[in-house]
Amino acid sequence: MLENMQSICAKSPLEKTFAYSPRFYDYESYVVFAKEANLNVILALVAVLVVLLIFTGNLTVSLFVLLCVGLVDLFLFGLLTFWKVTLNSVTIINVVIALGLAVDYSAHIGHAYLTVDPPNTDENGNPLSNHEKRVLKARGALGQMGPSVFHGAFSTFLAIIVLSGSKSYIFSVFFKMWF
Repeated sequence: MLENMQSICAKSPLEKTFAYSPRFYDYESYVVFAKEANLNVILALVAVLVVLLIFTGNLTVSLFVLLCVGLVDLFLFGLLTFWKVTLNSVTIINVVIALGLAVDYSAHIGHAYLTVDPPNTDENGNPLSNHEKRVLKARGALGQMGPSVFHGAFSTFLAIIVLSGSKSYIFSVFFKMWF
């Protein structure tokens, strides 16, 4: 309807003709919604990659963290379908916020992986393979940062659990998406 009204006004012989309704603000958001949603998610992911590259200085770890962040958002979109929640401005805001939360958790583990210094030999003095060193680094990173990440995620869960019984659309969507 909005696009039809704009077309009619554009074809009008009267100059500077326009149609107005307070509902047009809502309609306008639907006209640009898909483009803006994609742009926001893509720009957020690009910003995440740039910041990760600056702070980790390691392309491989940065790409793995970015993959984890992307998978969190992919899971979130799947969860929206499961909960029968439609895409709108409220859900897209939560998707972009989820990027930030996923970066926080994933980046801490990735950074800890980079800081763990594995031994060169096992307890018998045999040299460790690269695979064994990577396994030790991953175990060390999870042992070092895993509890902190778990506590952060659990405290976030406790904070949003109070929204579970809400009748408000915005609060129920926040609960469903953060759950």
